[in-house]
Amino acid sequence: MNLIEKYNIRAKKALWQNFLVNEEILNDISYTINITWENIIEVWPWYWALTEKILNQEPNSLHLVELDPKMVKILDDRTDNWEFNIENIDFEIHHIDILKFTPIFKDYSVIANIPYYITSPILRHFLYELENIPKNMVILMQKDVWDKILWKWKNKSSVLSLFIEKKCFVSEVLLVGKENFLPAPKVESSVLLFENHSNYIETDDNTFLKIIKIWFSEPRKKLIKNLIKWWINKDKILDFYKQEELNENIRWEDLDIDIWIKLVEYIK
Repeated sequence: MNLIEKYNIRAKKALWQNFLVNEEILNDISYTINITWENIIEVWPWYWALTEKILNQEPNSLHLVELDPKMVKILDDRTDNWEFNIENIDFEIHHIDILKFTPIFKDYSVIANIPYYITSPILRHFLYELENIPKNMVILMQKDVWDKILWKWKNKSSVLSLFIEKKCFVSEVLLVGKENFLPAPKVESSVLLFENHSNYIETDDNTFLKIIKIWFSEPRKKLIKNLIKWWINKDKILDFYKQEELNENIRWEDLDIDIWIKLVEYIK
């Protein structure tokens, strides 16, 4: 809070800024994964509240990616003033759109606080658009996005949940009430841990994304109708249904990730 007053920081609605000011929660987030001697990328560090906690654990390197020029200026000032010991750390501030940022590390983790409107693009960037994807990510996001990712609670799938499941195991680490932010958002938030896996590495990413997007484009239709509409012979579809013991009336959201992977491999 003192830093917010010191630098006269004001949240920008255009960037959906809500500053997490609860020190205990910031500390908990920093201990979600091992940081010591690791390569860490922090997305949107803003005025450097969480960054302090990360630095305290002595990472091998810490690269900050910040879009807001005012926040970059604050980060530069705090660095120039030696407010923290970064002498033995590979430390760098990148003033760039995160969607245009390419990590230099082969092995790294991501820690981020991201707003709703850019959640899916950021996840896609790190999981599908980069040659080296992070081994894990700790992301603070709005809880309604987490609910969408975990439609599995309702035994349903979504494009978002599927494209994440292909790459990661996901778990909720911490529920963060809106009273812990300044200004307070209208919704609750969650801290999620994304842990990279290679369970479906043999299935082509682009083919997988293309197919699930096509089939989810008309959610009210039965899956078989969408499949017939897009290049696939009905007899071939029925053979797959029989092979997997699927009901012909099944809808797209009722299939889990394993069936989707089999379906992509079957028709590609």
